[in-house]
Amino acid sequence: MSIWTRSHRRSTAATAATLLLGLVLAACGGGDDETTTESAAGATGDGGEPTTVTLASAPLGHLAPVYLAQENGIFAEHGLEVEVDTETSDLTSVPSVLAGKVDFATGDLTTLIVARSKGLDVKAVVPASASTGVAGEDYGALVVAGDSGITSPKQLEGRTVAVNILTNIAAAAAREAISADGGDPEAIELVELPFPQVPAAISSGQVDGAWVVEPFLSAAKAEGAVPIGWGFTDLAEDLTVSAWYSSGAFAADNAETVTAFRDAIRDAYAYAREHEDEVRAIIPTFTEIPPEVADRITITGWRDEVSRQAAEKLVDYAIRDELITEAPDLDALILP
Repeated sequence: MSIWTRSHRRSTAATAATLLLGLVLAACGGGDDETTTESAAGATGDGGEPTTVTLASAPLGHLAPVYLAQENGIFAEHGLEVEVDTETSDLTSVPSVLAGKVDFATGDLTTLIVARSKGLDVKAVVPASASTGVAGEDYGALVVAGDSGITSPKQLEGRTVAVNILTNIAAAAAREAISADGGDPEAIELVELPFPQVPAAISSGQVDGAWVVEPFLSAAKAEGAVPIGWGFTDLAEDLTVSAWYSSGAFAADNAETVTAFRDAIRDAYAYAREHEDEVRAIIPTFTEIPPEVADRITITGWRDEVSRQAAEKLVDYAIRDELITEAPDLDALILP
């Protein structure tokens, strides 16, 4: 396998970051003030009626507390009614949020850092997923084929490693797992591969390693893959992986709604922590994860606060990998 040169990898990452910015500008440029104003107005209840907010997220396990909160009246207790859009991917959620098409969306923290560094008005409100903080018992891992002879992340130097997006937290986690093992994170060839394709790519030898999260981690292990690194725990002790975020403008114009949403999500997490059996039971109802897999996957950690320490470290990694050239204002990014 060939090793990408440092300039090749970095130029590819920088290009991907630029494409993200282009997607956002294209989406927002086609809109007008009326669209954003209507969205903000639609998220303000009156006369005792609940406030309707629209949420966008990929249909993955981290949505379980949201659906449980719907079923158990937690959002209603906070004066909210939620509509969940699972068709808007995390890659296109930033332009959707900024254009006022959705009120809140999930995005990995590195993506939000990159967006903020490009001058995009995103505001992280509350975590959507977090590392469990326990190596060997996390919901994301660096995996290799069981018969590959590779037993440690450092051995992936000079080999091909798949991540779902070159500019997000998965890429940072894969590199940091190698660095924490004493390897050179520059000496790997990172390639983009959607998580659902990872199990087959590992078993067929298409790639030498891959960073993957649940439920695809369990699927990969079922096909013979073995975890050799736990990059989330290498990135930070208390890692916020992704966050529910809005636009800064929406947060400023709808402060009560944003506070109510954050409080409701925190109550949803408290409920989920105490009812893991219900979490596992509801996951197959909104995902393609079958019940037998939902029963054994490692569930994401749920935290009430976006970790400032983790964000600072992710900024350092993003600068190192030339996704950004200078640190964004984290006070502007993270809702206090």
